[in-house]
Amino acid sequence: MKTLLLIVTFIGSFSLAFGQMIDDNKIQFTYTQLPYFKVDKLFTKYELKVVHGYEQSNQEAMAAHELSKNMAMTVFEQSMIQHKQAITILDTDYFRLMAKWEKDVNAGKTQANGLPLLQPARPLYPIAPVFPGLELPRLNSTMDESAVLNKVNIAGFEKGLGGFVVTINVLGLQNIQISESKKGTGTSTKYTYTAKYTLPVEITVESPTQGKLIFLRIMEGRQSYTIGSYSSKYDHKVYMLTNKEKFHNDLETAARAKAISKANSYLNNQIGFVTKTRNAEIYSVKKFKSYDYSDVTRAYTKTIQALQMVSQDRDRSTAMTKIDEALADWNVIMEESNDYDKKARINDKITAMIQCNMAELLAWKGEYNQSQINVNLAISAGGKFKRHANGEKNFYADQKKRWNVHY
Repeated sequence: MKTLLLIVTFIGSFSLAFGQMIDDNKIQFTYTQLPYFKVDKLFTKYELKVVHGYEQSNQEAMAAHELSKNMAMTVFEQSMIQHKQAITILDTDYFRLMAKWEKDVNAGKTQANGLPLLQPARPLYPIAPVFPGLELPRLNSTMDESAVLNKVNIAGFEKGLGGFVVTINVLGLQNIQISESKKGTGTSTKYTYTAKYTLPVEITVESPTQGKLIFLRIMEGRQSYTIGSYSSKYDHKVYMLTNKEKFHNDLETAARAKAISKANSYLNNQIGFVTKTRNAEIYSVKKFKSYDYSDVTRAYTKTIQALQMVSQDRDRSTAMTKIDEALADWNVIMEESNDYDKKARINDKITAMIQCNMAELLAWKGEYNQSQINVNLAISAGGKFKRHANGEKNFYADQKKRWNVHY
């Protein structure tokens, strides 16, 4: 047993002696996110227009209400005709009976069929139809255009005349449905009520030189608005009875604000030059007694310096020299790469680490195909660097798509 322990201890000591320790460094830097659509460089300004599309919804609602009212009136009038016909039939039979009774009385008769002669009773008339009380539709309220003009701001451009035109068409609030969910038991029971609704927005971007760049309707899916939580479902019923107008006004205000915010985010993502923050993981090697990694440290330092410079230009031109210097240093180190000797200074683990670092630099240089090669090599290495590379694939692919639109 002692011999086994000594062997295990020896193997562990041997691994520590030749196992390099990777230093994971979380690096934060800013960059300009390029848009998916390229607006002609002639234009640095945009004009923002607001269309009150909900007014059309109001007109349609009123037209539907008028149609329902006309149909209800037609049904009501037909019912009144049938009601009058029924009364006429009943009255005709009644008056005939009354005529016979009156003649008998005038003739001095006091009995009929051995029974006292009684005056015929008036018939029971059917209840008259009532015109249904049709509730007026709830119309969308008038929207203050400043709610759009002040909330939509496209990064990288100024508002003003003489540029491209962005049109925001705010449509009507529709399809409101309230759902209930219950949680807890006893005194901790809570009933939460949520309103589901739709309130789409149409976005159009038109350039004088390029024509229509974007025409899209967003927010078509069902959205959620939390009404509140109550200890009894009947508290909610009381609230809805006493705050019906307030509920609809609050819902409309929140729904419009959400839709406009989404429109602003969409526009910035598609045509804006948004300053974003990138949290990247860049690797180096901790001090290691068996080998000197000062060259790795130098390459790592240049990498950080390069990444801190990418925000200075949309095309990252200021950072290019430093990116090239860092890549050159990494390439020199990679000349020693030996994936088959775990005791090598640049073994498979250090190689995969460098491939991850180089993939990041190559992406910011705009060499996305080469960056993808390094990503694939890091994935093939397995372990933590496979997880790292897989986690960055989508980001690099998105940046490539944006970069290729502009450069």
